[in-house]
Amino acid sequence: MSSARKTVPWLIVAAAIIVAVPVLAYLFAIVVNWRDDPPNTEARELASTPVPPPIEDAENAYVYLLGFAAPLASDPVEEGTRRADRLRKIASGATVPALPADRGSAFDLAHIPPALEALLGPCGTADAGCVSALDAAVAALPEQVQQQRPLIARYLALLRYRQWQEIANTDGSEPPPPYLEVRYARQLFLFDTWLLAAAGDAGEVRARLEADLGFWRRVLVDTDSLLGKAVAAGFSGAQFEWGNLLLRRLPPERRADGVPDGWRKAQTAAERSMRRALTHEWRLLTASLEQFKAKGSSGTAPVTRSRPWTERFNNALSLPLLQPQASANRYAAVFLKLDALFSVPYAELPAALARAPETDTADSGIVARTYNFIGDAIAEPDPAALADYGARVADLEGARRAALVTADLRALTIPAELAGAMVPLAAVRDPYTGGPFGWTPQPAAVTFTGLTRGRTYTFLY
Repeated sequence: MSSARKTVPWLIVAAAIIVAVPVLAYLFAIVVNWRDDPPNTEARELASTPVPPPIEDAENAYVYLLGFAAPLASDPVEEGTRRADRLRKIASGATVPALPADRGSAFDLAHIPPALEALLGPCGTADAGCVSALDAAVAALPEQVQQQRPLIARYLALLRYRQWQEIANTDGSEPPPPYLEVRYARQLFLFDTWLLAAAGDAGEVRARLEADLGFWRRVLVDTDSLLGKAVAAGFSGAQFEWGNLLLRRLPPERRADGVPDGWRKAQTAAERSMRRALTHEWRLLTASLEQFKAKGSSGTAPVTRSRPWTERFNNALSLPLLQPQASANRYAAVFLKLDALFSVPYAELPAALARAPETDTADSGIVARTYNFIGDAIAEPDPAALADYGARVADLEGARRAALVTADLRALTIPAELAGAMVPLAAVRDPYTGGPFGWTPQPAAVTFTGLTRGRTYTFLY
């Protein structure tokens, strides 16, 4: 009995310690997080960046793209305008009704005609396997493409736009832009252009390549998001590889006539710049964190007492440890350092991007780690991933040059066995190394290895 009496006080002390330690730790965190930081120099610089003036919906390619997947009986412009209005209402804080589960679509990507589906896999990359698949399908392809003519017409209509301005999607429950449908329509457009090349129509091939590249290079300049930058870079890079296949398909005497002027124009500073996209992403992040601090949610629905008590209790404990401005300051500093790295000359870019992880220099002390604990947990910069966006865009210059070398050598009707020896003599060089582009004899092709992880562009000769 006496032993039990002696044990009880120790159990009480142990329980008190178990309770007191997390309470004291939380109180310490509350004291450390007593107030948010003021805006730093980098945050003030990004916040003062002028916002481009709005573009009329009827002139905005992005609005047309929002409606791109509308049923064939519908007008993509009208559908895109409705979606644009919806996104603007959400951004203003207005409550909008939920979208219907099945809104209909002109693109039934789950039931692509077998003849086309047999091409989409091999032609995911414009390589020798794609050429073989196209040659095997040449008899059935015209009829299959003709059946898809309305979707090709939509893509051609998109290319006729001359302005692009994205409308921010501030609610994660809203569907993303229909880029998959655009990609499919663009693949149909390329198949159709391949048939034109097979028929020897160099003028139409050149006009289509010019329109396609011109549009996506314009998006590279005008996009406000990292997603838009990545999509435009992806479409532009694929155009060089696919354009090479189209020029290769032309009769030898017409190949020079098919090369578009855009292939001879170097990437501009505005196309390569990541500043506009980084600024826009910073603004969205800042607004999202401020909203989360105020409401305990990043969504647009108003906070109500009907929310689960566990969620409200968790918010009451965690939100004092979130400092939106501190997170905004950290991101602003990282973004501007990355922007400086992205802006160096091509020859310095490989070494510059290797230093990307160094752009986030957060303190590691216990007070620093406790301050803005929740902000660091939900929104920590990833400079290496962000650097990959800049690499994708910068790689386009090397892809353009390599495609041009391939097209020019082939237009001179130089045999493949001699072309490999001519590549090192070409005046056009690898933008990163200053040396010649690569060459593979089997299959004969010019190659360019970019800075994007694992990305090598291959241009069949």
